[in-house]
Parts: sequence; C-alpha cells; structure tokens
Amino acid sequence: TGSEYLHEEVTAAYAQVETRLWHNRLTLLGGARFERTRDSGQGPWVDLAAVYVRNANGTFARNAAGQRIRKPEAGAAGSMEELRLTRRERGYAAARDYDGIYPSAHLNFDVTRNFLVRAAYARTYGRPDLIDVIPNATFSENDLNEQDQNNPAVVKGTITVRNTALRPWTADNLDLSAEYYTDSGGILSAGVFRKEIRNFFGAQVRLADAAILDELVLDPAYVGWNVSSKFNAGDATSSGSEFNFRHSLRPLGRWGAPFTVFANATQLRLQGNRQADFTSFIPRTGNWGASFNWKRLGVMARWNHRGLDKRTAMPAVGTNGFQYFAARTTLDLSASWQL
Repeated sequence: TGSEYLHEEVTAAYAQVETRLWHNRLTLLGGARFERTRDSGQGPWVDLAAVYVRNANGTFARNAAGQRIRKPEAGAAGSMEELRLTRRERGYAAARDYDGIYPSAHLNFDVTRNFLVRAAYARTYGRPDLIDVIPNATFSENDLNEQDQNNPAVVKGTITVRNTALRPWTADNLDLSAEYYTDSGGILSAGVFRKEIRNFFGAQVRLADAAILDELVLDPAYVGWNVSSKFNAGDATSSGSEFNFRHSLRPLGRWGAPFTVFANATQLRLQGNRQADFTSFIPRTGNWGASFNWKRLGVMARWNHRGLDKRTAMPAVGTNGFQYFAARTTLDLSASWQL
C-alpha cells in the first residue's frame, strides 16, 4: 500500500529587465518566467471486489442464498491470499505535463526623501502537494443484482483516487502601497491588494463520465461510478488592506525616549466558489503593543488578535454549514536584563 513512486522534471527560463529614471527616484523592474512540469508516477491499485466470482456479463455470481461467491484462491477474509488479489503494487500508473508563463512588473517611486510609493503586478501559481498527485486508486463496488447493474440511474460503486491531472492554481495579483519614514526612525505604511485566483483545489465526489475517466486515466467501464478526488474546482477573489505603524515616543520629551509603540492590521475579503478548499481563512488579524528600553532593562507587551477562523465545511449542519474557531486576542509579556 505504501509503495509509491514519482518522477518530476521541471524546466524553466526567465527574462528580467530593470531600469532607473528621474535621477534614480523611479525604479522599474519587470520580467516573465516560463515553466514546464512533467510528472510520471506509480502507486497501489486496490480493488476490494476482486475476491468474488463474476458471470460472463460482469455481474457477481451468487449462491442459492443470493450471496456473492468468493474465489477459491481468495482464501479467508483478511488473509494474504485475499490481499494478493485485491492489491497490486504500483498497479496504477499515470503521466502528466503542464506549463505556463508568469509575468510580473514592479514600480517603486521616491516621492520625497521620506515618502515611497510602490505598485506591482504578478502572476503566481501554487503546485498541488505531491501526496495529491502520486497515483493511488481504491475501488469499492456496490453489491448489485443484475437488474441494478443494467440500470444507469444506480451508482455502481465508489472510486477513491488521487488526481494526477491536478493542475497548479494561478493568481493575478495587484498591490499598491505607500510608506513614510520619519526622521527619528519611525515608519507608517498602508496598502491595498487584490488577487484573482483560478482553479484552486477542492475535494469533491463526482459521477464519472467519459471525460472524468479520461482525466484520471481510468477504464471507460467505470462510467456511472462515484469518483472521490481533488479537482481544480474553484475560482475566488481575495482583496484587502494592510496597515503598519512603528515609532518611538522620543519626540514627546525625555520621559518618552525609552518607549516605542507599534501596531499593524490586515483586513481580508474572500469571494468565490464555495467548493474551493480555502480552509483556515481569517478575515481580520492585528498586532499592537509597546516596548520599554532603559539602560539594561527591556520590557515588551504585545497583543495579537486573530479574527473568526473559517475551517472545513459541515454539510450535516446545512448547505452553508462550516466549522469555525472563535476570534481570540492573546497578550504576550516579556522582560530582559542584560548583564
């Protein structure tokens, strides 16, 4: 069952150009990357119904009591003889390839000595985990009579399979930010962003047709079976804003010199196909606090806020039922003394 193999070959090339204008106040950086991936793998093939005798038309042979008849060479349930029939080491093989071009462009402009504006566009991608594309298939055929076998409305069984054709998701990212640096070393920055995500991964159960079976490299005889796998199932748009501040209280006078205050926050909004696997999505996060440094003594207090954490779907609760972790705020206190 654990005997799996994958060979992955990635070929890539990129071109990049950078230039500075307006007495080096404006920096432009752009380029594109081409990448091709080729995967070939092997994994276990598990057919739990291989222990039963079949008739010429493919239906199960049955005894007088209507029970399925086991093959003589299948041995007892759970025996090594049974395992040799139901499992084939590296019996499921598949090969896939995909490619793409990923451009990007970045602009940095020094408005003044202390004020900087940034703008950027990039097309990015995320590969599926190897555990999701190494071939592996388990077949669980339902115990149907001849009439149900010939009824296209009856599901014949379930195939749990890894989708070797799973393609990487891609995202078009737009970012705009501004940063201001004070003469005393402080920083104030803010930004907005938008990400258009396509073909994100989602776990689904689909009724097999010819197109799905061809995608998963499965025999056309499995039309009408349920297929449980991961697919490129969802598109989504993620947009949001960011804020960051850090500054010493030295301008307030001698008493404020040992203190530094800081705060940052992120606001996110996610819209898209609910079948996409966007687990652990947190729309609001933030940190704030202060530090005190005087001679050898250092003290820091930091608050950390994590908003409502959306986890996995809970269909038993309802159509839009999900598991959530409640919002929480934690406080970290630390102190140090230098010898």
